[in-house]
Amino acid sequence: YERKSPLVVAERGLGSLSEVQPTDCIVCFSKKTIFDTTRQLKSLGFKPAVIYGDLPPGTKVAQAEKFNDPNDPCNVLVATDAIGMGLNLNIRRIIFASVTRAGKLLPTYAAKQIAGRAGRFGTVHECGVVTTLNASDLGMLRTILAKPVEPIKAVGIAPSFEQLESFSFHLQQTSFLHLLDIFSSLCSVSDHFFICTVDHMKTLATAINDIPLTLRVRYTLCISPISIRNDKFAEESFVNIARRFSSGQPLTAEWLFDMVGWPPRSVLELDDLIHMENLYEVLDNYLWLSLRFPDMLPDGEIVMEARKQVDKLISEGMENMSKLLAGMGNGKEGSIRKTSERKGRSARDAAEQLEEEEEQEDEEEEEEEKPKPKQKLKTQIVLPSKRKGMGRKSKLENLMERGVLSKEDVETLKKEVRATMVKEMKEKE
Repeated sequence: YERKSPLVVAERGLGSLSEVQPTDCIVCFSKKTIFDTTRQLKSLGFKPAVIYGDLPPGTKVAQAEKFNDPNDPCNVLVATDAIGMGLNLNIRRIIFASVTRAGKLLPTYAAKQIAGRAGRFGTVHECGVVTTLNASDLGMLRTILAKPVEPIKAVGIAPSFEQLESFSFHLQQTSFLHLLDIFSSLCSVSDHFFICTVDHMKTLATAINDIPLTLRVRYTLCISPISIRNDKFAEESFVNIARRFSSGQPLTAEWLFDMVGWPPRSVLELDDLIHMENLYEVLDNYLWLSLRFPDMLPDGEIVMEARKQVDKLISEGMENMSKLLAGMGNGKEGSIRKTSERKGRSARDAAEQLEEEEEQEDEEEEEEEKPKPKQKLKTQIVLPSKRKGMGRKSKLENLMERGVLSKEDVETLKKEVRATMVKEMKEKE
């Protein structure tokens, strides 16, 4: 692509947050860094806007509008790479708080996408500037930005319902969780594709493994856009939705509100903010499911209004960010329910725990998105080999040994999944 306005790398790193200027944006890669940076900027007299991935779209837009408004005292932005996703911002200078994400160097495509937010064509700034908070990081940032973006070599494809339904027909006593394992063992794709999203599906499938559901419902629940890792509230809500499905009773707004403890309380501390973000995700997931099962989830319009209320509460809470962050600055008992205030830890300890969990999630997601070593489409199945010294067999081998799956069944399954995947790959190509 050709940029319509110039972008330059600064001659030196910032060195200190005291050097921040109006229309600057400090880019961080974890909530803890976001909160710490915001608190420090407030202590220096700034009133920063804050944007990160877990915030609802309405809140992100509201924060962006405050930052863009020249008459608003909010003239500095603290954000994650979420600013590169569909937001128009009057940023003059991008400041990288770090050049690593989840313990790894930023890839060139990500660094360029983030840096490109500075001085965008059509904003009040004729030229964009990019630098680092730590002076020692600037050389590495130059190196990353100087590299060409590698072309996309493969795209991810997920197991379709039809493929898993075919497996289930031959393996009627096999759990959905094991079907996913067998699918991954059998599947072989061309060099243009790799299998993805299976880990996310397995996380959700594990949570509802013992709940009786039809294959269609279980599959749909397991591709839901909800994260339950390290989030007890979201996990319990997800499991309760599955149980309600199993009972055959409709998931009404009244039932949903009773489950989540409606009405929500105002955002008075960081604990409440995190909980509201989780609540928003649960309501959002209800709406996603209601589009697929309108008879079972009949109250989409009511829940949509409730989601707007939660978005508004989060936006109001963001206006009082200084109060929310107060516990982090003085070591008082703080405010992140996700990492459990009840265990007696300080807010800083809780935030550090949250950062570790986020980094772990980022690493797992990056591994999930990476193409696995490819194999050409084969005519015969090669069973996964045992791990050295472990003496463990794959689930596929165990099923064959127990007589649940014969070699003929394996060949049949392979032919069927091969046919459906070839069809899907041709359609995508």
